[in-house]
Amino acid sequence: MLIIGRKLSPYALLSISGLRAASDQAEKWLMQQSRAYGEYIYISVTPLFNLVHLCNTGGAFSLFANGGGWQRNFLSESR
Repeated sequence: MLIIGRKLSPYALLSISGLRAASDQAEKWLMQQSRAYGEYIYISVTPLFNLVHLCNTGGAFSLFANGGGWQRNFLSESR
């Protein structure tokens, strides 16, 4: 990957990926700690973007939601 004429090392890319994953988990934790389940937050940037505290028990768009629990370990999102 080139950024302004310099090639990034695999370690830099791995670090960026790790920081992004950690920030994603931090955002999820903050939402769980600060908002009630189902709470709706209107954001005035655009009418199409709002925050709602929900739990997705499956994969993307609740894929495998009726899978009996194996998907939680497989997709590494355990509760």
